[in-house]
Amino acid sequence: MKKRWLLWLVPVYLVGLVVFAPAQLLTWFVPAQAGVELSAVQGSLWQGQANVSYQTPRQQLQFQQVGWNLTPSALLTGKVVLALEIPAVNTVSGNADVELSFAGALRVNGQFGGNLQQTISEYNIPALLTTDGRWDLALDNYELADVANGRWCDALDADVTSRSTAVRIQREWIKLGDFVTQLSCSTNSEIIARMSPNNRLGLEFTTTLAGTQQQPQVRIQGQLRPTTQTPRQVADVLIFLGEPNANGAYPFNFTL
Repeated sequence: MKKRWLLWLVPVYLVGLVVFAPAQLLTWFVPAQAGVELSAVQGSLWQGQANVSYQTPRQQLQFQQVGWNLTPSALLTGKVVLALEIPAVNTVSGNADVELSFAGALRVNGQFGGNLQQTISEYNIPALLTTDGRWDLALDNYELADVANGRWCDALDADVTSRSTAVRIQREWIKLGDFVTQLSCSTNSEIIARMSPNNRLGLEFTTTLAGTQQQPQVRIQGQLRPTTQTPRQVADVLIFLGEPNANGAYPFNFTL
C-alpha cells in the first residue's frame, strides 16, 4: 500500500516543482551574450516580474517592474515564449511578445511609447531644441537570427510616430503636429529609419544604423524644406543652419 502512495507522490512532487519553479530560473534561459541582467526577481518562472538592465555600447538601459508570462508548452520546442509588460513607471512603457530559441534566434513584436522630452533626456538623444509631445512605436516584427553575432537585424517592420510634437523657442511652445518614421532592415543587416517630407516642416531624412551592436555607426542624411505650413518662428531659426540650396531646402549630412 505504501509503495502505491509513493508511486503517486513522485509525479505529484515533480509537477509541483515545475509549477512552483522560482522566477530566478528565468535567468537560465537568457544568453550571456544578450547583455541582459535581471534583479529584484519576484514570482514564479511562469509569471513574475523583475528589474531589467540592458547594456548598450553607449549606456545602460534600466527598466523597473517588468512583468512576464511564460508559455510552458513552448519550452518543449526549444523556445522561450514570453508576454512582457513594461509599466508606466518607466521612461519607455508598453508590451511585447518575445520568442527566443535556445539556439539564440530572437523574434519580437509589440507596442511601446513615452514622453518625447523625457525620453530625449533619459537616453541622451541629440536635439537642437527643447521638444515635447509623445512618441509611439508600433513594432510589427523584429527578427535576429542569433543574438550573439552582433548584427542589428535580419527582419524589421515598424513605425515610430511623434504625436502633438512641439518645440520651445524663446520660452514659447510652437506646435508642429505629427511625424512618422518607418523602420526597416537592409540586406546588410542595417536598421534603416526613413521620414517622408509630408509634415509641417518639410523634413525628410534617412538614418542608417550600421556597424555592430558593439561598435555602432549612425549616419543621418536629409533636408528640411519649409512649407507654407511651417511656423514663422521655426522658419526664422533656420538661418542658423546656413544658406538654403536652389530648391529652398536646408540639407544635412552627418555621422554620430
